[in-house]
Parts: sequence; C-alpha cells; structure tokens
Amino acid sequence: MNSVIDRPRIVAEPSHVPGAGAVLTPDALDLVAELHERFDARRRELLDKRLERQERFDAGELPDFREDTREVREGKWTVGGIPTDLQDRRVEITGPTNAKMVINALNSGARVFMADFEDATSPTWDELITGQANLKAYWLGRLHYRDPDSEKHYDVGENPRS
Repeated sequence: MNSVIDRPRIVAEPSHVPGAGAVLTPDALDLVAELHERFDARRRELLDKRLERQERFDAGELPDFREDTREVREGKWTVGGIPTDLQDRRVEITGPTNAKMVINALNSGARVFMADFEDATSPTWDELITGQANLKAYWLGRLHYRDPDSEKHYDVGENPRS
C-alpha cells in the first residue's frame, strides 16, 4: 500500500451547523480532502521546521529575511489602488461573525464592517463555518436572527455598510 491509488480516500465530513451546506458544498468538501491528501505531509514537515526554528530563536538566533527573496524586497514594484468602498475608513467596526453581531454591525452606521474570524470569533470549526454561512446569507439578502431568550428579531436595515 505505498502508492496513492492503494491508500484509502480521505473524506471531509460535512458540518451539522445550520447553513453549513451552503458553504461546505460537496465540491468544497472534495477540495478540502484533496488538499489534505496532497499537502498534509508537507504541512507536518513545515510545522516540525517551525519548532526547530523556534529552538534556534530561543538559543539566541535572530530572525532575518531569506537571501533568495532579496530581489523581490529590493525590486521596484507597487500594489493596486485602494478600492472605492474602503477609501473612507473614518468610522469602521470589527466584530465577530455570529448573526446578531453581524446584523448590529451592519446597521451601526459605521462606514466599514470587518468580519473578524480570529480575535473576535472563537476559532472553533463550528464557529468559523457558522460565520461563513452568516456572511453568505447576508450577501444573498437572507440574514436574520431571533434571540431565543428575548424573542427579539434582528434584520439588516435598508442601507447597511459593507
């Protein structure tokens, strides 16, 4: 069983989170499984190298740029312009991706809402998938929330910010 053909196929399981099927389509799950099959060994190798490098830092080595990237760093290049939607950032809000918070942020009047999938969202698999499903629901005009305790209903207003 040394060849790829002989190995059992990796299968990415769908999530039980409401709305996950809109994000984790069969094609998306197949892609995740394929990426895992193709890159897991390399991913593990890089994680081991990260530990080795941290040991060198702990021993006093200082980080530096790789020599083979000097041409990129010293070359003449520019980045694209700032998109029109992001030109006015005088008032922006960053927040978690649960439905209630997304709706409140979009209705806040801030010029920009940044969906925070790191610090403001607990980075569990279910929370990340729920956040993706909520953002997709917003773009489809279907994002709503009803608080189970207070029965209060939340909807995106007529002029939300993105």
